[in-house]
Amino acid sequence: MRKVVIGDRSVVVTHAGTEATEFGDIQRFRVEMPESDAVTHLSILRSSAEVDERVMASAIDAELLLGSDGSTESGLLRDPGVRAWRDENRFAIEAALGELRDVIAGMPPEQVSDIEQTLLRAFGMDADAEEPRPA
Repeated sequence: MRKVVIGDRSVVVTHAGTEATEFGDIQRFRVEMPESDAVTHLSILRSSAEVDERVMASAIDAELLLGSDGSTESGLLRDPGVRAWRDENRFAIEAALGELRDVIAGMPPEQVSDIEQTLLRAFGMDADAEEPRPA
């Protein structure tokens, strides 16, 4: 479990399970704000189950800043109190996300499987990579 406090609220992310697939492990995380009954789940294709800065940044970015339809229907943003808090604290949320990204920039790259590397290249997310890294 990992928690980040932003303004007067906290975002808590907990590892909820691992699903092994032919493409690699899918890690499932539970994202919640203890001040609300709204929760959401985040799935990430990665080998590590650790709730690190990468996972926290994904949770904050996807669930609070992007405001996707899925989050407003069944995620954290379905709670009108969380939406109001998000709107009032957008700069603090972006600052917290920036701090997480600064830490991520100093972290070693995650190991990825061959299929993950192929997907990253296909979406132009890792165009400079020469060879897939061993999983």
